[in-house]
Amino acid sequence: MNIDEKKQERRELLERMKESLQEELIACEVAEPEQEGLPPVLNVILDALAKDDAEEGAIGEFYFDPIASEEDEIQHFSSVITLMDDLPKGHLPELFEAITYMNFVLPCGRYCIDKDCTFLAYRLTVPFSIELSGDALFEQMNICMANAVAAADIYMEPLVQLAAGEVTLDEAKEYV
Repeated sequence: MNIDEKKQERRELLERMKESLQEELIACEVAEPEQEGLPPVLNVILDALAKDDAEEGAIGEFYFDPIASEEDEIQHFSSVITLMDDLPKGHLPELFEAITYMNFVLPCGRYCIDKDCTFLAYRLTVPFSIELSGDALFEQMNICMANAVAAADIYMEPLVQLAAGEVTLDEAKEYV
């Protein structure tokens, strides 16, 4: 496997996904990495995950993790969906507890909070054979993205409401 060729193919597949989403009138762009060694990221506004009063939905970031060496046999495609990007600090203990209950029954991926406790996100990383490429890899990317959006939506509402102090931990646990 040639790492540079694989990087180029991945970049082209992200661009292809962007074009496919834009045909469906979904706002998105492929962002170039700001640091050397980081991958390009497909940023997508997910209006389907918008709260009732929100102007826009959650933000999805979709990317391939970097390849460590030419001997790698697995590649990883990651989906990170930011559900809240200005996390209130007042209900963090209850939010952490609710996340543990919901992650236990989630079909795939996980809800998480960053180390600075500033944003609530859903994350799904899927391993694929490094040999998977072209249309087959594009199809798997599409499936992964759709699964991430669907899974993020399962408990998004009670988690966001709990973080905002709109429901109690016991009320949020009723969703599980």
